[in-house]
Amino acid sequence: MRFTIKPALSGTLCCLLTLTSPTAMAETIENIEYKYYQISPRTPHEIKPELMRKTPIREFGGSFNGRTDWYIDWSFNSRSTQYGCQLTSTVTKVRVVYILPALSEHVKDAKTIEVFNQFNTALTQHEHNHGEHGLKAAREIDDAFKQIPPQRNCRNLARYVDAIANIIVDKYVRLDDEYDRSTRNGETEGAVIY
Repeated sequence: MRFTIKPALSGTLCCLLTLTSPTAMAETIENIEYKYYQISPRTPHEIKPELMRKTPIREFGGSFNGRTDWYIDWSFNSRSTQYGCQLTSTVTKVRVVYILPALSEHVKDAKTIEVFNQFNTALTQHEHNHGEHGLKAAREIDDAFKQIPPQRNCRNLARYVDAIANIIVDKYVRLDDEYDRSTRNGETEGAVIY
């Protein structure tokens, strides 16, 4: 399952800075976190009930085995020049959080471990593909910021920056949704257990 939370618009910093380069300095900061919930099946047939019982991911009237959330925030500095207001620096931050199952250390049955590992490898890859959408969105925002020309004033520049970033975020939210539809939430990739 994939659930994306869109960012709130960041605060805009309009500052008068003296820089000699007309191109804004840009930076992308990536933060990736893993959160695990433990299951303790004794046999392969107990894996699915354990997942359903222990998962913290309950939404839309159902429960899910894994999830990826990504959050993007951006900020910038600008300055007024004779050509209008231009970006001097930007920072795009992306935080990707994976929630995945893990076997308890008390699980010793070799077949249970094998079945779980096969399923969990596919689930983890599916969730990483969602996370990649968030990372790509942040990088695309960063690249777009480098191309923004000076605007008439700093208020227009702030609106322009936020509009571009929001369009890119929306694009990747739609890609996430389409990815889940086309893979049936990872089922066609083996991220399913019976």
